[in-house]
Amino acid sequence: MENSKLKYICGILIFLCSLYSCVREEVDHTKMVVEGWIDAGKHPIVMLHTSYSLSLSEPDSTTLLDVLEQHMVLFGKVVIFDGEDSVILTGRVDTNYLPPYIYTTTKMQGEVGKSYSLHATYKSFSAKSKTIIPEKAIFDSIRTDINNQKVHVIGYANQLEIGEPYIIMARTTKDKQYKICPMGAFRASQKQLKMTINNPINFTGEGMILQTLFPQTDSVDIAIKFAKVGEAEYQFWDSYIAQNLTQGLFFVETHSNIISNIQDGNGYWCGMGASEYTISLERDSLYVYSK
Repeated sequence: MENSKLKYICGILIFLCSLYSCVREEVDHTKMVVEGWIDAGKHPIVMLHTSYSLSLSEPDSTTLLDVLEQHMVLFGKVVIFDGEDSVILTGRVDTNYLPPYIYTTTKMQGEVGKSYSLHATYKSFSAKSKTIIPEKAIFDSIRTDINNQKVHVIGYANQLEIGEPYIIMARTTKDKQYKICPMGAFRASQKQLKMTINNPINFTGEGMILQTLFPQTDSVDIAIKFAKVGEAEYQFWDSYIAQNLTQGLFFVETHSNIISNIQDGNGYWCGMGASEYTISLERDSLYVYSK
């Protein structure tokens, strides 16, 4: 079971890395990939690895482990400056995340309206970025409708800013790391919107086939994150979703680039004005939230 889980983790990590190094004709192996975010009221989380390409002829799982070890950045330096103070993040193993090594700190929490500059270094690699945490996005209610053991999850928001970018993510409550929902990056077309929350979660661990509806279950609840983000951060998530949905095979390099807000690197550093909600997939329900 543990070996199977490890293979699955390696597969997902390599898929993500291949997205970031995504030009087939010429791949830049000299850049660092940053995956990081800071939510309002939360501590920053940053993951680092170096980019590389992937072909259909990749060898077996033993070599995948070697590749994983070679490209994960375990002893880098990550500094975040909030306009007043600089904090060096501490690195540690955490298998709840992919890659399973994070940089974080308890000495800094995100604040709405504040900017956060990130500088990550490792050997000859260096990457910088800056993000701002916008006002929080809020769901007024979430409804679940069940049909044939499939759950349609719908969010209702009445306080959106027209033209502004938002993202929707989800995870099981047994996990820590959110995944972007399919079609989960959008601009508000009106102040009041009804939004389908699509399923980004692989509940079975078997393959990576996209399922837009959640499975009905009484054993797993899901957490939903609804966040307002900046323009550069939206461009990353929007291009990531577009490439993810159109590339066909997960283990094939693609011809288009994901738009990054990382200077001298790839990936994203994302300030989120986020609200989080927990819902059940067991039965039809309506969740109403106070403002």
